[in-house]
Amino acid sequence: MYCIKCGVELADSEERCPLCGTKVYNPEIEHVPSPSPFPESQEREKKLSNRGLMLIVAILFAAIIAQLIICELSIPSARGWAGYAVGAVLLCYILVVLPMWFKKPNPVIFVPCDFAAILGYLLYIDLMTHGHWFLSFAFPAVGAYGLLVTAVITLCYYVRKGYLYIFGGALIAHGLFMVLLEFLISLTFKLETMFQWSLFPLVGCFILGMGLIIIAICKPIHEALQKKFFF
Repeated sequence: MYCIKCGVELADSEERCPLCGTKVYNPEIEHVPSPSPFPESQEREKKLSNRGLMLIVAILFAAIIAQLIICELSIPSARGWAGYAVGAVLLCYILVVLPMWFKKPNPVIFVPCDFAAILGYLLYIDLMTHGHWFLSFAFPAVGAYGLLVTAVITLCYYVRKGYLYIFGGALIAHGLFMVLLEFLISLTFKLETMFQWSLFPLVGCFILGMGLIIIAICKPIHEALQKKFFF
């Protein structure tokens, strides 16, 4: 029998979890659902208040964007800077505020959208500065890391076990991404040195990742760590 809150293995005689103090739940006892302590009207008012709060936040962001545009139009000698600031405000809204509009936002959907928004902002900066680094550096770097993060979140969201394998593989993939990042930097900005600093995070991530995978494979070690650290 296990604790329903923290997952610690419990003895049959225990009435409360020794770690978190949660009352032991016996699945053999039928659970009778109790009615909601709040009337439906109060629950609806809570939903409306949350939407009202999000609407106020959206209006504040719109006011900040309008103020930035007005400031740029009022200063003819300093044109072009407002686009960067407006892009940063919109990016902050998409990353932080937009998921709050939904009751249960699905990270599998929002995380790729967040990386797409980051790519859009970097593309704007590249076009405005004529840097010519978006296709050779920003797009493959952000795109590759976005795929990695999306894959990890998707596996954690839909797969209910094997987290040590997931995070171990993610650490190894992160080390390989650092090598790719140094290669893209050297290729885009014409640097003579290549594959120097990226080898250090590659080795560290590989050791940590393989350690998690070994722990997942070896059941005695896995069970001993579960009892030791209560996870």
